[in-house]
Order: sequence, then C-alpha cells, then structure tokens
Amino acid sequence: MWKQIFNQIWNQRRVNAWLWAELCIVTVLLWYGVDVIYNFEGAAWKPKGYDTSCVFDLTMGTKPLEFINDTDNQRAGEDFTYLYNLIKDYPGVEEVCAYYGSVPYTNEVMLEGYAPHTDSTHVVNCYIRYVTSSYFKVFRLNPLAGQLDEEHWSSAENPAPTLMSVNLVDSLFQLPHAGDAVGRTCFNPYWMNTKHPVTNYRVAAVLPRHKLDDYDRYEPFIYLPADKALFWQHVAIRVLPDQVAGFAERFRHDMQPVFDRGIFYLDNIRSYDDMKEAYDIQKGTVNYLNTVYTVLAFFLFNVFLCVCATFWYRTRKRRCEIALRMALGSSRKMIMQYFLLEGFVLLLMAVIPALVITINIQLADLTVHTLTDVSAARFVGCFVGAFLLMALMIVMGIWYPARRAMKIQPAEALHDE
Repeated sequence: MWKQIFNQIWNQRRVNAWLWAELCIVTVLLWYGVDVIYNFEGAAWKPKGYDTSCVFDLTMGTKPLEFINDTDNQRAGEDFTYLYNLIKDYPGVEEVCAYYGSVPYTNEVMLEGYAPHTDSTHVVNCYIRYVTSSYFKVFRLNPLAGQLDEEHWSSAENPAPTLMSVNLVDSLFQLPHAGDAVGRTCFNPYWMNTKHPVTNYRVAAVLPRHKLDDYDRYEPFIYLPADKALFWQHVAIRVLPDQVAGFAERFRHDMQPVFDRGIFYLDNIRSYDDMKEAYDIQKGTVNYLNTVYTVLAFFLFNVFLCVCATFWYRTRKRRCEIALRMALGSSRKMIMQYFLLEGFVLLLMAVIPALVITINIQLADLTVHTLTDVSAARFVGCFVGAFLLMALMIVMGIWYPARRAMKIQPAEALHDE
C-alpha cells in the first residue's frame, strides 16, 4: 500500500506540489494562532499559588467625621475585634483572616525590597502581604518547605518570621534548592533609617509561586505577620462549599444592622470570583481576549474551509478511481485507509519545511510571549496541536466524500466517467 501511495503522489506531482505548499503555509499560520492562544490561556491555567474559591472579601467603612465622637474613636479597636469575632460565628463560615498589602484582583498593591545579610547590595523588590496566622488556612496555602508556627507568628519575634514564594527565594538567596532557604535571614534596607526599624527577618517556610491575577506572570511574594485584626485591613472569609450560593446577600441582610457600631458600617462583601470578573473587565482583559479570539476563530474557520474543501474536491474528483478499486475487489475499509494515509503522507511532507520555518520564527523572537515564557515544551505542544488540527481537517475532507462515493455502484460510477 505504501508503495502505491508514493507512486500516486509522484504521478500527480504537479497538483500535489500546490497542495504541499498550501499545507506548509497553513500549518505555519495555524501554529502561530495556537501559540497566541497558549500565551493567554497557558498563563490562566497555571495556579495562582493560593485558592480563592469559596472565599469572600469583606471591607468595613468608617462614618464621616461629623458623625463620630471621641468615645467612638477610642473604642474603634475593640469594636472591630468584636465584629471580627461575630464574622467567625456566622453560619456557614469555615475560617476568617485579616490582611493588608497586595490584594488579589484589585489595584491595591504594596512593594518592598529585601536583601540577604550576606550581600546588602543585592536588593530584590517583591509584593508584600501582612497577614494574620489564619490567612494560610483561608487561602489553602501549603508550604513546599518548612512550616508555619502560629504561636510565634508575630512581628515582636526576633528575627520576625516570614513566608516567601519560590520566586523570591530564588532571586534573593540564589540557592540550588528553594527548601534550603528555610532558616536563612534577610533585612529591609528601606527601614534602616526609620524610628523603629525592623530589619531582621527569618524564612519560616517556602510557598509555591504566586501571581496577583490569573492573566499575569509569577512574581516574588513575601508574607509578614499582622499581629491582630485592624480596622483598615481586608477580612477574608472562607465559606463552606454548600453555603456559597447567596452567602453575600444573606450576610448583608443579617449583619448590616449589627455592623452599624461605633465608627463602622458594612461597606462591601463579595466573592473573589466576582472580584476577578470585575477586575478583568476593568483592565480591559475581557475585551482584548474577545477581540483576539474572534480574529483567531475567523482565521481558523477560513483554514478549515480551505483545507477541508481542497481535500473534499480532490476526493470527489477521484470517484472513478474509488469505483475501479471496488470493482477490483478492494473493501470499503481498505479504500478509506488508502485515501486517509495518502492525505497524512502529504501532510507529513508539508510538516517538515513548516517545522523549519516555525523554528526560525521562534528563534527570531516573533511570537507573542507577554504572559508565558518561550520554551521547548510550549513550542512542541503548540506545533503538535496545529498538526492534529490539520490532520482532523484532512480526515473531514476525505472521509465524507469518500464514504458517499463508495455507496455508488462501481459500474454506475465507471459509466458516468
């Protein structure tokens, strides 16, 4: 069969030369389209480093100054602690924490620099979060190395405990293994000239890679202790999975009057899923991706029509050959295999120069890699994806017209010819 296929391709070399060129060009263009999709979706598929599912963000506002008296100001800390404890006891709440600094799916970010004691000139900037010890339970943060000691999670400790992401550990200490950073110390050079400098920090644990947004790159992160819940912090609430639906509405209805206490009122409560959706719209991510995917979908549709129609016409034109093969005793299954193999051989012949072209495009840095780094795995995955899409189009362009041609009686087909 293979000898017949190559003889057939050679005998029709003029027609096949145009088909080969078409398959080569289309494969390159299809690879580029798949690579663009991978740049965005590849970043979105990667974990953020923490789990925001079933988690709600609660913020408390403060009343205007004309409605606040000195007594309310003096007991603000007590009032906030009271409300914070009420949140813990609310039905459906699994865990509660307070934090401030870099907040996911918002423009609230805090950056600071840290340097190892071994090299004070090597300062690495990173995103920072000050958190209570329950934060790691709320966001399901499991250390890769080391562990959190909740009893000593306090800024009063010397050195103060910290948890760092792998990116920060790699940049700061430059060790062969991230786990080797546990127990090492660093300091914040920007705090050296302050009135109460805290310049000695010890790595208690190493956390997975972190990012602020789904469509974002991994960035260095550090976690420092917030000794207690303060009223200017965010409150994160992990809710039991069966209580998530309608939780924000129920909480607001039940707790709105209760939170009207002293200088406080319930400002907002929303899930991190809603925050992500709103943030993507605010940043323009949704509109941008919709535009990109619309253009790519139009391109893929045209590629499908081009390749599928070419093989459809080519197969339909060979009805006489199909009839002759059936008259000589070939089964429908054998004829279908022959035509499919011939199409795959043409594709493989076109893939070789297409592979050379795509490699040169990759080396020339002409691909889109704003969110996902260029790598051999990315190139191979996208090229294989383009190849499989091309193979699927060829199968659809051959299978249906060949199947219809085989339903006609051989004598009738030969007579028509």
